[in-house]
Amino acid sequence: MDKNGAFTLAAGKKTDWFVWPGEGDYRPDSSPRALFKTDENFSFSTRVDVSAHAIYDAGCIALVGTASRWAKFCLEAQADGGLAIVSVVTRDLSDDTTSYPVTGTSTWLKVAKDQGGIFFYASSDGRAWTIVRKFSLDAPAGLSAGFSVQSPEGAGARAVFSDVHYTAGKIDLWKLR
Repeated sequence: MDKNGAFTLAAGKKTDWFVWPGEGDYRPDSSPRALFKTDENFSFSTRVDVSAHAIYDAGCIALVGTASRWAKFCLEAQADGGLAIVSVVTRDLSDDTTSYPVTGTSTWLKVAKDQGGIFFYASSDGRAWTIVRKFSLDAPAGLSAGFSVQSPEGAGARAVFSDVHYTAGKIDLWKLR
């Protein structure tokens, strides 16, 4: 961690965290993650800057309930060479959604949970937020949240996480600030 609180996570070659929803048995769980236990209701955000070299290289916010119930919210490399906001919600099988492209190599990502509802938000400036996805994630023992990086098709990727904020307690999921 540097003096401003930023830190880097690096992923090695062929690192991924995904459960293929179609036929086959693609279930890698090799992406590096740094997690912490959350409160029942919370908001957690960070700026992520991705050094991507191959398709699907990404820096992500991770949310874990169990080994088969988790989600990740990523700034991920696309086939056209650009980066996009991508979310994955896994309830035994992964549900993957690409939302929209991002200009440059960084963006802000946020997850908030209140009364069982979970929202993913993204922002180009860390102030004005857009709701990207709404879902629930059954986790009887509570959730852990944190950071992840991946390079499923490449030789490795890095993500720098900075401007990290965590707030515990009741959250108004509809209030975009």
